Amino acid sequence: MKGKNKKLLGVFVLLLISNLIFLFVGGKSSGVSFNEQKFALMDTAGVSFIKLNDIKLSRGPQGQWLVDEEYAVDPNLDRLLFSILNRVRVQKPVEIPQEEGIKVEISGDQPMTYHVWGNPTKTRTYFSMDGDDEVYQVQIPGYNEYVGGIFELKKDQWRDRLVLNESWRTIQNLQLDYLDEGKKDINIKFDKDFFLVEGVQQLDSNAVVEYLNQFQYFQANEWVSKGRFEQYDSLSTKPVLAKLTIESINYDLPIMLEIYPKLPGDRIYLVMTYDESMFVVDDRRMSQILLQNKDFEIED
Repeated sequence: MKGKNKKLLGVFVLLLISNLIFLFVGGKSSGVSFNEQKFALMDTAGVSFIKLNDIKLSRGPQGQWLVDEEYAVDPNLDRLLFSILNRVRVQKPVEIPQEEGIKVEISGDQPMTYHVWGNPTKTRTYFSMDGDDEVYQVQIPGYNEYVGGIFELKKDQWRDRLVLNESWRTIQNLQLDYLDEGKKDINIKFDKDFFLVEGVQQLDSNAVVEYLNQFQYFQANEWVSKGRFEQYDSLSTKPVLAKLTIESINYDLPIMLEIYPKLPGDRIYLVMTYDESMFVVDDRRMSQILLQNKDFEIED
């Protein structure tokens, strides 16, 4: 899940580099008989929404981009999408059947509707204007990987993955309650000048700060909508592994997260928020959260 987002961010970096190259060589005439900029969106500022099949990305009242007018769009994907829409170029017309693929609808002063799909090995990307039988192989100058990947993202993958942005400077109280009575709960509470950890006499202050700071810019690996993965829908009805409650100076109400046990053979944990939104976190990061109070004691 996380790998696809990382790859797309790599695309974004390469696009930035290719933009510099294009400043020097992109304006020269290529001498081709077709319009290389047939699908290029020249005015991105005037776009109010983009639809990718049934997923709608729209500009909110504050200028932020939303997924289906509900969730914030990942800002990196937002920039990547518009960079691709602006920089995409026709490489050549191709004699292949038109496919439905992903239907892309763009609003604004330059409205367009076209279809995007790839070859079976995802090494070539094809565009075709809606209602036109002509198919074109497209590319991003300076980048030779699969361009169509961003159009194939699921709704969950478009969402901003930021879950928490707290640190030892903003957290006032943190409680980690285990269902298993054999494990010691964690209760970290700010008291006057610093934190106290319940049951710990010789406190390792560095360990406390490091623990609390992991919630700064804390991101989900991916959001998981109900109905998308049957195994996680089923897991969410089972008893939790632990409950995490954070009180912060930034919020009037506590932040509450329910952490579920890993499924057999799985390497990610399912987490549910107070409003029953679900996301997954890799086991490496979750292992740094699921500590016990003894982990904050100074070692002799």
